[in-house]
Order: sequence, then structure tokens, then C-alpha cells
Amino acid sequence: MNKNKISYLIAGVLLVFSMLACNLGQGPAPRETLSPEETTNESATATEAPADNSSSSTGACANLYQPVITGATWNYKLTGLAPDTFTRSILSVEAGEFTDQDVFGTGVTRQSKWNCDNGNLIALNPSNGNSSNISSEGTSSDFQTTELIGVTLPATINAGDTWNQTATIAGTQTINEISIPSKTQFSSTCRAIGVESVTVEAGTFDGMRFECETVINITLTMQDNPIQTSLTINSTNWHAENIGLVKTVSTGEGLDTTIELVSYNIP
Repeated sequence: MNKNKISYLIAGVLLVFSMLACNLGQGPAPRETLSPEETTNESATATEAPADNSSSSTGACANLYQPVITGATWNYKLTGLAPDTFTRSILSVEAGEFTDQDVFGTGVTRQSKWNCDNGNLIALNPSNGNSSNISSEGTSSDFQTTELIGVTLPATINAGDTWNQTATIAGTQTINEISIPSKTQFSSTCRAIGVESVTVEAGTFDGMRFECETVINITLTMQDNPIQTSLTINSTNWHAENIGLVKTVSTGEGLDTTIELVSYNIP
């Protein structure tokens, strides 16, 4: 297989990972695709909600920097590697877990369950059967999380805190009816810097800034021959109290991407 084809396959794996990363590492399974009209209407009706304690979630999923409330929605725009927009929403909250969904402007929809442990939010959990299925003309990808250690977003974050998450995502990519097995292992280490002011289209917020380094190891198996690639991505994230993710800036390996909050509605 030629070098261009290999590069295309690696790019496909990175597309899956980038979609996971923009959801704080979650690995969702698409269940419902909204029409373009529905997506537009949902984005248009979202409005800012006051940042007060009434917007705080309760119970095992109570997290100061990520409200977990059924019906909450956030609208984001992406610039850089793959410009797009997406709407994130909390579909349901149950004891010790919740389900959220992302609907992208390009028509891709994905959904997943998170585990909650005394306010610690944990995504990509294989016990939830998390998977990611992405399709486009002539290609499709089907990945499942097979291993997970660590926390995606801690219950409390103070300047100087550090946390880690490692996961393995395995599956196949299909291009022109040819299936290529692949496995992606990633390891993220994050460190909280402190609260600082950050301005995006949705407004100006006091956000906890934390920086993460993620090492990604990709293995493609073609004709029984493994082809391995290693990448390192650095990201800076800002989360505001009782609001959630405000901004993310990711750099490295030519995969520079920015995610910014456009509007939100938290019941």
C-alpha cells in the first residue's frame, strides 16, 4: 500500500481521536442524527445562563467545572484542522452516570455514557460499551474502548493539581470496502495552572486553566504487517464554574485546533 494511502488511514484515526478529545476524551456511539434544520434551530435558541449555584448538578455527578444537568446545551465552533460547529447536550442523568451527545455541523452525531465517582467524571469507560462510529463517502470507522485508567475531569481542581488518563481504542477503518484493523493508545497528563480571564464569542469568563500533554500511539495492520505512528498533542483548556468548557487550544504535529464556546443554556 502506498505512502499516501497510509497517510490517509492515519488521518482517519486522528479524526476519530480529535472528535474524542473535543469531548474531554469521551468515546461516543452515534444513535440519532439531527437534520440540518434541527441543528440550526437548536443552536439559534441556545442562550446564556447565569453562572450561579442553581446551575450546579448534584449527587455523584456534581462537578464544579462541568454541569451535569438534563437538558443543558453548549454550542461550540472549531477552527484549525477541521473547521466545524457542534452542539453538546446532556440527554439524561442517572445514579452514578450520565449520557451526553454531540451534533456536528457536518452531520456527524455521537453519543456516550460517562461514569461519575463523587464528582469525578470518567469517559471512555469500556464497561459502558462505549464506541465511536464515523462514516463519510467511501469510508467508515468503527472503534471501541478496550482499556481505561484514570479520570477525565476531577471533582475539584486547584492550581498545581495534576491528573492522568490512559485508554486504548481498537477497531477498523473501511476504505472502498477494504477493512484495516487499527489500535490507538493515548495517555494524557494534565496540570492545573489557575483561574484567569478568557474571552470567547459567548462572553468573558473566569476560567480554570489547565494544560494537558497527550501522547498518541497508532498501529495499523495491513497484510499482517503492523505500521506504527507516535504523535504528541499539547492542549490548553479553560473551564468556568457552573458553565463548563469555555475554550480549548490544541497544538502539535500539524493538528492545531481551537474550540470556543458560542452560546449555552443550562436549566
